Parts: sequence; C-alpha cells; structure tokens
Amino acid sequence: MLKRKNININFLYDIYSSIQDDYEKKFNKEQFFEFILKEYNTFILSEPNPVGYLKATIIKDQMEIISFVIDKNYRKKGIGKTLLNKTLLIAAKKKISSIFLEVSVENNIAIDLYKKVNFLKIGERKNYYSLNGRKVNAYIMKLNLP
Repeated sequence: MLKRKNININFLYDIYSSIQDDYEKKFNKEQFFEFILKEYNTFILSEPNPVGYLKATIIKDQMEIISFVIDKNYRKKGIGKTLLNKTLLIAAKKKISSIFLEVSVENNIAIDLYKKVNFLKIGERKNYYSLNGRKVNAYIMKLNLP
C-alpha cells in the first residue's frame, strides 16, 4: 500500500536501502517495487527524518511485521515507538485482530518496545537470523487487538 501517490518510488528505494541495520537483508530494487505496490503490503517510513521504516503484510484480519528497522545511528530517540504507533492505527483502521512479528532474542531494545504495547512471546525460532557468521534465535511475538 503506497499512501502517497506523488512520491517517487526510486527515491523511496534509495532512502530504504541507505538505512543501516545488522539484521535486515534488504530487498533489491525490483523486490522492493513489487512489495510496495501490492495492496496488502504496508511500508511506513519515519518522518520527518527518513531514518527508519516498517514493512508489513496483511492477510485477512492479521498483520505480520516483516521488518522494522531504525538506522543504528538513530535508535533510542522515539522513532521506533512512533512507527509502531502508526502501524497500530493502520491495523485498527483495517480491523486487524492480531499482529505477529519475529525479533532477535538479543534485541532487547525492540523486545522492550514490543512489550510496552502488550506484545506477548508465543514461541521461538531456532537459528532464525545470521549475524556476523553466527546463528541467532528469534522470538515469535503476537499482539491481540480489540
């Protein structure tokens, strides 16, 4: 779902690909365009400074956060909380009943943020992420919406 029809998708891709993170395997340009143009996908870029984004997909009444990235140099400034709140507003508008995500068991900043909005750990994926040549587990988390 592309909210702003007048935004240049090439420019958006350039911003997306410039945001630095250790976990995210970035889409190439073709994959990015394919993702962003599908009605059931959501891409939210942080504003006013484009230093973070959230990608999600919606299937029926469920949303899955595919990736949620804040540039390493801009963390702990409330940007993630703002993006997550925008996502919750979109979910409410679309009558989403639950949101799922995976997060590295080592990403305590993100885990704390998710817990603050009532995400619960519902499982764990073994060796889900590759980080600097080693495998890292991921928690599966779920938020039930009213």
